[in-house]
Amino acid sequence: MTFFAFVLVFASVFLHVAWNFISKRSKPFLAFYMLMSGTAALIWLPFFLTSDLRIAELPPYFFVFFLGSVAAEVLYVAGLAYAYRKSDISLVYPLVRAIPVLLVAAVTILFGLGKTPGPAALLGMVVITAGCILMPLKAFGDFRLSNYRSKVIVFILLGAIGTTGYTILDSEALAVIRQTVQRSSVFDLLTYLFMIESGLTVGQLFFVVSIREEREAFQGLFLRSFQPMLAGVCSSCAYGLILLAMAYVTNVSYIQAFRQMSLPIGFLAGVLILKEPHSAPKITGIILIVAGLLLVSLG
Repeated sequence: MTFFAFVLVFASVFLHVAWNFISKRSKPFLAFYMLMSGTAALIWLPFFLTSDLRIAELPPYFFVFFLGSVAAEVLYVAGLAYAYRKSDISLVYPLVRAIPVLLVAAVTILFGLGKTPGPAALLGMVVITAGCILMPLKAFGDFRLSNYRSKVIVFILLGAIGTTGYTILDSEALAVIRQTVQRSSVFDLLTYLFMIESGLTVGQLFFVVSIREEREAFQGLFLRSFQPMLAGVCSSCAYGLILLAMAYVTNVSYIQAFRQMSLPIGFLAGVLILKEPHSAPKITGIILIVAGLLLVSLG
């Protein structure tokens, strides 16, 4: 990972924590995230309209990656929304962000996507994930399988699987664009980002229309709350920086690992601002995460 990529990811971290914090405080439904995605799509619409990227000329498998990424993002926000409604950001946020570290690395290695991470980086990813596994525990003696059999953990896993999916698929889709047009352009990245946000908005709309409580949530938010729009600005800019950073790394799993810098920040936001409980396993988990990040950087 180059220094420029690190700076991009570092800036993205704070924006990512910001929109998660905003959505957590609003007790989010999918309707919240649909308005958030719609706001983000409007932000990037001018780049799409002025881009010379000819979408119709891209190979068919690009659209497989694109639609797969949209489906993965819908899964991610659905898991995140319901997990935030049932639990703390200091628990949900670290787990949703950390579990994909191993999943992304496993998939990239299995399918030969990019350069294989070295032993130190792999060990760091394991340590990060181990730290987050500790976080649901109230005490170290509570380490039992039954503590992970809850709806919150199910929603967290859905969010983690979605994160893994869109991280890999977006990387592949952008590689197809670069190979097809024979260039690496920021405008192409922002055009793709508009497509993702628009697809995500449409995907979430299906569920909002179909579920009564989501329709009621939409009516309570639309033109009545600025929070979805503010979260949309933060989330879109955060992921735009990540898409740009993808052009400066040899393996997408490194980006996924370094994004975990947001974990202690999100944890502290929950504990210090929202006054959420912080057990010894939670604190130990954060320490392990930081140690894992150091291993990844050395690797």
